Amino acid sequence: MGSAVRKTTLREIRGTFGRFFAIMAIIALGVGFFTGVRITTPAMVNTVNSFLAEKQLYDYRLLSTLGWQEDDIADFKSRPDVRAAEGAYSLDIMAGGYVFRAHSLTDNINGLRLAEGRLPQAPDECIMEKGKLPLGTDIYLSDENSDSVKNALKSNKFTVVGTAESSMYINFERGTTSVGNGEINAFIYLPAEAFDIDVYTEAYIRFDQDFAIYSDEYESFMDGRDKQWENITQSRADLRYGDIYAEAESKLNDGKAELEKNRKEGQEKLDSAKLELDNAKTQLDEQLAQLEQIKDIMPEQYASGMEQYNAGLAEYESGLADYEASLADFEKQISDAEKDIQKGENDLAKLKKPEVFVLDRNTNIGYACFENDSEIVAQVARIFPVFFILVAALVCMTTMSRMVEEQRTQIGVFKALGYSEGTIMGKFMFYSGLAAIIGCVLGYGAGTYLFPKIIWKTYELMYIKLQMSYLFDKKLALIALAVSLVCSVGTTWFSCRMELSETAAGLMRPKAPKAGKRVFLEYVGFIWKRMKFLHKVSIRNIFRYKKRFFMMILGIGGCTALLVTGFGLKDSIAGFAEMQYEDIQIAGGSASLRNVGDEVPAELERVLAENTEDYTLLYTGSWDLLYGKKVKSITVNAADSFECMEKYFKFRSMDGSQLAPPAEGEAVVSHSISERYGIKAGDTMKLRDENMRELEVKVSGVFENHVYNLVFMSRSTMEQQLGEKLPVNYSFINFKDGADTSMASAELSKCNNITSVMVFETLKERLSKMMSSLDYIVLIVIVCAAGLAFIVLYNLTNINITERVREIATIKVLGFFRRETSAYVLRENLALTAIGTAIGLVLGVFVHGFVMAQIRVDMVDFSVRILPKSFVYSVILTFIFTFAVDMFMEIKLEKINMAESLKSIE
Repeated sequence: MGSAVRKTTLREIRGTFGRFFAIMAIIALGVGFFTGVRITTPAMVNTVNSFLAEKQLYDYRLLSTLGWQEDDIADFKSRPDVRAAEGAYSLDIMAGGYVFRAHSLTDNINGLRLAEGRLPQAPDECIMEKGKLPLGTDIYLSDENSDSVKNALKSNKFTVVGTAESSMYINFERGTTSVGNGEINAFIYLPAEAFDIDVYTEAYIRFDQDFAIYSDEYESFMDGRDKQWENITQSRADLRYGDIYAEAESKLNDGKAELEKNRKEGQEKLDSAKLELDNAKTQLDEQLAQLEQIKDIMPEQYASGMEQYNAGLAEYESGLADYEASLADFEKQISDAEKDIQKGENDLAKLKKPEVFVLDRNTNIGYACFENDSEIVAQVARIFPVFFILVAALVCMTTMSRMVEEQRTQIGVFKALGYSEGTIMGKFMFYSGLAAIIGCVLGYGAGTYLFPKIIWKTYELMYIKLQMSYLFDKKLALIALAVSLVCSVGTTWFSCRMELSETAAGLMRPKAPKAGKRVFLEYVGFIWKRMKFLHKVSIRNIFRYKKRFFMMILGIGGCTALLVTGFGLKDSIAGFAEMQYEDIQIAGGSASLRNVGDEVPAELERVLAENTEDYTLLYTGSWDLLYGKKVKSITVNAADSFECMEKYFKFRSMDGSQLAPPAEGEAVVSHSISERYGIKAGDTMKLRDENMRELEVKVSGVFENHVYNLVFMSRSTMEQQLGEKLPVNYSFINFKDGADTSMASAELSKCNNITSVMVFETLKERLSKMMSSLDYIVLIVIVCAAGLAFIVLYNLTNINITERVREIATIKVLGFFRRETSAYVLRENLALTAIGTAIGLVLGVFVHGFVMAQIRVDMVDFSVRILPKSFVYSVILTFIFTFAVDMFMEIKLEKINMAESLKSIE
């Protein structure tokens, strides 16, 4: 590019900075939105990956029904590709009114991030989940714990010496348990010395790899290892089984031998004692016979002899009694020993082959959920940036087309002076390319920094708080730059090539104005004839410049669609708690129960009668839904009868129709389970609890529900498959009209059979407040929509005014006042805004539906709805943006020199 051309280009930028800024701004907005939403998912995954890599989250969690020993851990560690293998203890305990999952501290796997305090050093110290209990709190084991749990710990009191976050629990879910009401409140970590267990309850394996989580490289590395490690763990468990069997059989054989030996020795001793007693009896009988012979002859000797005889007889009877007692004791001991031997033989016969479970990271609920949740933004990124990229391309094309048309004469002069077409085109391509590059740099920097940080704020509602690290993606930056240059330089080339094909003389002559055409409305005479002249001009101008028409429709329509989507997001998200606890789960609250048998305890019945209007009893528990190779924690509610359930929970399908209660062997599931895990009515669903007990039930229906993943079935269905009675541990309750729910809740909590009370009104307020943080996303959408509308309107209105300067100057010469001049030009903007808004409202409904299909917050199922007021707000804001641009443009109209209309085109 020559120096003269370069100077004119720089002068052009200064002289038409508004146009230059419009290109730069639309590129910055498009690139910022595109790269911002594109980088958010990788940035979130990178943030979590850095944490999990630093703390060395396990690759496999190995379980065996027989546990693991040090030899097993050593064998696992010796296997190829294993970086670390550690045995660990875990135990679910009840303490201080909570249910905790207690883990033993490990050295190199599943590390903790200490929040405050220190790690435990003594067996009676623990580290608590962050935000649960303060330092120095003493927690005592509850008497409700089983003897096996009490015996598994060396202390019944633990002092909180630190709080931490665990790499095993990156979200708020804590898994399932058979302790208490099945809900784990928090995790704690204890030193390994705090456990009094002979074998490790689990083993963790970390392979020698540092691939990013969820990456193809990691999946490829893990591919095929499940079967390999199932064989390894099964072989180690079989060895352990063989050792246990052999040891038990050896002890049993030793017991049998000892029994026979003791039986023989005891029998010999008893026989010897019996012989001595028989001999003594014979001697006494002989002595008595002799005494009878001298009874009358020697009475004194007879009396003396009878004294001796009676003493001997008493001694004999005492010995005989001892013998009979010893014989009975001997026979009892032999019988007991034989029973013990028989029991040992039965136990040995019942000793089952061990089961092993090789659980990968996908069975960790936090890990599995984050993969799905982090994809939400990636899904949204597939459609939103299309608006901005398309509009950016059209803005650039319209702007540069107009610029080239304005500079026809200058282009002709350059061609006449001998400048090549490449040099002349380079002038315009430099203009648009420079704007694109500046806009791309600004947009990429702002978008990739702000978007991830703002969106990560919403995820901190569900996941542990991690410092979002800035991620620079070279590939994404190059793509953004390429798209920016295509939108600017590419459209510039497209606009210039037709003009440059003309001769220098043709370019220096003015281009013939576009011929006017009749519009459809002109054929509707009774309307057209009644319209004012200036209104007719505006209508003809709207349809005369078709490129500007479609550009305005697309820009304004996209703006309105984004606004509808943003407000629709707020409608769908903000109101879900009200819908749940006012229309569906209409009970006043719930109570978690304990120690309730087939008969309701009198104390519990009294307290419920005094403080509630009515109630119903259920079983509730956390179970894992098995789908594919993954698991999902859900809540199972089982009732004796569903006749009165309408007082507490309304079962209705998504179309609002009444849903029949589940029959024997059936269950109904919430919409979130059906939608996310592909479980429909008529399917068979498999559930498993932490004790590896499994249920298989047929899904009879899907009900509307917005909070928690729920399954309802009858207690008899569960008891029949499990082969045991289910405890009643939960109750829906309705408070009395006008009652103070806080006081009633406090009174209920005093009952020994009630562990906790939840007031649904309080929960509704808490959820609504929690979800208010999602206003960040709504704000982003509204700001981007405002930016899009302003840039498009400003640019097109600016072009419209620039290309009609002579026309506007003419009507000013003819005596049009300021308001009339503005109305003459800007009336077209209002008409185009109205058309674009109408199209945008329809488009927004579809965009909102798509976006809501991608937004899946775990444990929450949002309703897809847009309230009428949201459509009204969207229309009002769109017109406000239009009026703002029009007011800004009125200043430019006022500055147009009327002398322009008197100039002739030379």
